[in-house]
Amino acid sequence: MKPASTHTAQLARLIVRSASLLVPHRNRSAWRAEWTAELWHLCHRRCCEPGDAPDADPVEFSLGAFHDAFWLRCDRIRSSGLPMLQPGSAARCALLLSAIALTALVLCLCLPGARSALLPLSRRGAGNLVMISSDGYAGTQAPSIRLADYQEWTTDTAALFTEIAFYRPAAKSVHLPRRPAARLAIAQASDNLLQLLNLPVAHAGTSVAEPGQRRLILARSAWRRIYGGDPHLVGRIAEIDGQSVLIAAIMPDGDWHFAGHIDALLLENQRNLAALPSTTKGFVVARIRPSAFPAPRGGWRKMVETRNGVTRGFECISVTHTLGQPFSVFLFALLLASLALPATTALPLGDYPLRHRRLPGTIDGRRWIFLAAKFLLILAIVDLCSTGLAYGLAASDPIRALYIQLATAFPALLFGFRWILQDQRRRCPECLRLLSNPARVGQASCNFLSWNGTELFCARGHGFLHIPELPTSWFSTQRWLCLDPSWLCLFPEPRSASPGMV
Repeated sequence: MKPASTHTAQLARLIVRSASLLVPHRNRSAWRAEWTAELWHLCHRRCCEPGDAPDADPVEFSLGAFHDAFWLRCDRIRSSGLPMLQPGSAARCALLLSAIALTALVLCLCLPGARSALLPLSRRGAGNLVMISSDGYAGTQAPSIRLADYQEWTTDTAALFTEIAFYRPAAKSVHLPRRPAARLAIAQASDNLLQLLNLPVAHAGTSVAEPGQRRLILARSAWRRIYGGDPHLVGRIAEIDGQSVLIAAIMPDGDWHFAGHIDALLLENQRNLAALPSTTKGFVVARIRPSAFPAPRGGWRKMVETRNGVTRGFECISVTHTLGQPFSVFLFALLLASLALPATTALPLGDYPLRHRRLPGTIDGRRWIFLAAKFLLILAIVDLCSTGLAYGLAASDPIRALYIQLATAFPALLFGFRWILQDQRRRCPECLRLLSNPARVGQASCNFLSWNGTELFCARGHGFLHIPELPTSWFSTQRWLCLDPSWLCLFPEPRSASPGMV
């Protein structure tokens, strides 16, 4: 057979030279020389006998260089000093958990209900802000105060409160000229509510309200969703229940931290509120005088009222305490999971006997830091996911949301803690990589005479982990066996020197 043509040989050599760019630089010259020699042998080989099979095509042969070069590059990445890219490494585990926590945080911030539950009320003077309830905590989530009670308090509670305001949720149709009617969730409130809450409003235009005129404060989400973010909407007149109202301002969604989702605030003066039936129930928000109340217990204060010989009690519940309920429920779920964990999984991490030479303190410290980091990341993931799920599904019913959060956070924390302990037991105490290549050792019938169980080893040669099949009095828990540097030749991956045999 004749040697390959000059053009075919040159094309094959060009392909090999191109593939060599994928090979790590320190191995490139040797790799290229080896492939060039193989290619020269293929191009100049002659069949010695007539019955010999024809030689492979040089171009087809040279294409295999890309596969070989790509494998060398991937092997270099796996064995390089990039721990986050190495399968089973501690950095990769921490990076994955951090990515999950960041994703959960972004999703919570995208859900209005979850965002309000996560972001606390941090305005100045929020500690003196209370909600008055006649039904405990449930009264802060559903209307419980009659309008007649609020009207009486506005005149005879100056010694208890510096300011007091009323609002009630309602669904109303808003009519604008040359626009279709829109059904909005409105909080019909006394006109001092914004001042009491210190709520800043973002005016999208100029508006001048006449004395006693009803004002509508639109939430930014409703302004964009229903009215397309019309910058000329503020200052226009709308109609609600046959009465004209002035669209006075736009309010950021995150400023509303109270029960129920609202699309707008309808501010009424006392005369317009008095037109409502006296038995109408709503919410009452007030700023207390701390000197008039005893120290709060868990954010609660008690107010007692006696009228016409009838004594009634009301709770003044701190708004910051109410807004902290999601975190309190998560802490309760954490307590339950911590108590249930010892009943569902073994807490010891295993038996790590003393070595002839102690490990540097940084290695032991890194192991415990990694364990603590996993616990913190799992706590953050479960808190964010349970809050997002609860207040994403039941943002309008905070009591139901609290039950959903508790029902999801408790099992998630319990199984998360179990995974943390199981993962930590399966890691090398020196390099923190997951142990590999499990092998069965011994026989079950000889369990009390010799060792029987599973053996795993560190791919870097730091040691072996022996896990008994059945705990016995002499081998009750998993045991780590540290190897000395003489074992290094048996392990393909480089490792740091081990401090000695057990």
